[in-house]
Amino acid sequence: MGLVSGASISEPAWSQAVLRCDVRQADVTRRFEAVPTTDPQGVTSHDIDGRFRFKAVVGAGPTGEPAYVKLYVYDMAVRGAPVLLHLATHQPPWRAAPEVPALTGWNHVYSSVLGRELVYGCAWQEAAP
Repeated sequence: MGLVSGASISEPAWSQAVLRCDVRQADVTRRFEAVPTTDPQGVTSHDIDGRFRFKAVVGAGPTGEPAYVKLYVYDMAVRGAPVLLHLATHQPPWRAAPEVPALTGWNHVYSSVLGRELVYGCAWQEAAP
C-alpha cells in the first residue's frame, strides 16, 4: 500500500495545530492536512482517482481557535457529479492524539458505481508547547 502526500489546506496557522487525515482508495493511501481557516468555502477538495473527492475543513473561531471539523466525501463517478455521499461534523472538545484515526475512527464510504469504497480516518494534533 502506497502513501501519497497531499497539499496542505491552509491559511496562516494561529497555533500550528493540525488535522491529519489518511484517505484510502484501492491500494493507495493519501495524507491530507488541514489547519483552522476563516474561509471554509475556499478550502480545496482533493481528487481521489477521479472517483471521489475528499475535503477536510477546520473552521476557526473568533480568536483563531478550532471551532469545528467538517469532513466531506463526494462521488465523482455518477451522473450529476459531484454528489455528496458523506458529511461528518466534529465539535470540540476532542481528543488530541497524533495517531490516525484517533478523532474519527475509520469511515467507510461507498459509491453507487460498482460499490467502490473510500476509507478515511483523521486525528487532531495540538501545537507543540
